[in-house]
Amino acid sequence: MKTTRRGIIFCSALVLAVAAGCAAKRKVPTEREQKEAALYASEGQFALNMKQWPRAEELYRKAAQASPQGNYFLSLGVTRLRQNKRSEAKAAYEEAVRAFADDAVRAPDFSESWLRQAFVLAALGRMDDSRAILAKAAKKFPNDGKVRALADPKGFEQMIAAPNFKEMAL
Repeated sequence: MKTTRRGIIFCSALVLAVAAGCAAKRKVPTEREQKEAALYASEGQFALNMKQWPRAEELYRKAAQASPQGNYFLSLGVTRLRQNKRSEAKAAYEEAVRAFADDAVRAPDFSESWLRQAFVLAALGRMDDSRAILAKAAKKFPNDGKVRALADPKGFEQMIAAPNFKEMAL
């Protein structure tokens, strides 16, 4: 009986560990899925330009589903915001933050992922989190002009005062 109980506990722990590990990782899209997502995003951009908000939203949703990239989630959030779907926009922005954070882990020498993550955090109204990411990025990329500019309080204030940022902010 002890063996069975230990076996059940071991199997349960193993299932939980595997499930936790799988939940933390994003799907790595195939080349076909990446191309499909790029096509959806291109059509979504066209629909956005034509102010066809519901169509753009659906296309960006498909793009993000095919290839969960931060830019697709960000565009999805913007499209939802233009339709006054604030809670759905917030959810898309939060997915964008996670995707950009994943990118920063996968490509640690690429500062753009850090900057995009900080931008979306600021758009979510999480200014302290945004500044914290920029401070970390400034330490990691001391010679990067964009990082230095945004890590500077004046540069950060300019970013959040820009008209295009205000259109995207929640």
